[in-house]
Amino acid sequence: MNEKLTDEILAKYYVEKFPMDYFMSFVGLSNFQNREFGFVVGDNRFVRNISFSNTDKLKDFMVQNSVQHAYVGAVYDKPPSRENPIQRIKWKAREFIYDIDIDEYDLVRTCGCHGDVYCKDCWSLVQEAASFIDKTMKEDFGFKEVIWFFSGRRGVHGWVMDKITHDFDQAQRVAILNYLTFIHDEKRSQSIEEIPNEAKPLRNRIYALVAKAYLDRATPESLKELGISTRKANEIVARIKTFENFDHNDYNILIPNDTIIRRKLSSEFILQRYPRIDRKVTMDTRRVSRMPYSIHGKTGQIAIVIKDIDNFYPDSAPTVWDTMM
Repeated sequence: MNEKLTDEILAKYYVEKFPMDYFMSFVGLSNFQNREFGFVVGDNRFVRNISFSNTDKLKDFMVQNSVQHAYVGAVYDKPPSRENPIQRIKWKAREFIYDIDIDEYDLVRTCGCHGDVYCKDCWSLVQEAASFIDKTMKEDFGFKEVIWFFSGRRGVHGWVMDKITHDFDQAQRVAILNYLTFIHDEKRSQSIEEIPNEAKPLRNRIYALVAKAYLDRATPESLKELGISTRKANEIVARIKTFENFDHNDYNILIPNDTIIRRKLSSEFILQRYPRIDRKVTMDTRRVSRMPYSIHGKTGQIAIVIKDIDNFYPDSAPTVWDTMM
């Protein structure tokens, strides 16, 4: 952050620049008064169980409180409030959201970045994850639209816009997550499942996107550590970049037909380049998520829609100061 994010700047953005109508196109007016919101205000104080009867009152709250972070939550059968906290009222719907943060890859980043720090090399992990999830939601589940938002700091959020997903309960959300999950321990560095042959669309996508991304960055030395011969390792590194399109058939031709080698290689590219999803954000139906086009209070950047995830880099996202120019 180059400048201080003052209460005046925050309030001015929400008065003059926050695109309320555009924001509402994502969450909808239906049952708006029963939707929960959460905010970080004042001396880094987080408040939730808040609802508004109309969008003007939401805007007034954000302006008057100079909110540093704004979050939108689920829809309930009653307006959430101090008298009706979400623990006591009935949940009705929430957007189906994926959260991908660069710090989730700390154990496998080899560029030297850590935590919230990123470079173009490691940011490609976030781009690849979003692209993989986007294709999986559309091609394997038949959903029509996934919109990606910049988190404002270190990651991206994918909102599945198909209305049917908003009614999914926790069990349904977990089932979809489990379909996507191959790494199971807390550190996400061990207990890697084998790629399932029966889930052919997912299997093929893993080879086309994840294996290809790994092999593009592999060296003969790293492949030899997996048991691949020097001659074959050199061939793989030389040939992998010549493929315009790459799929499981190309993988089967290029990689030695050795069960042990293939197991080691698949474990390695799943570990290094497979999407790392914050499961709690997707499965917790009562969780709040950052409001699209709100300000991130630590960076001053705007949580914008990402039009082209493959070419988006966080430094290109506007800051609140940019909007005031």
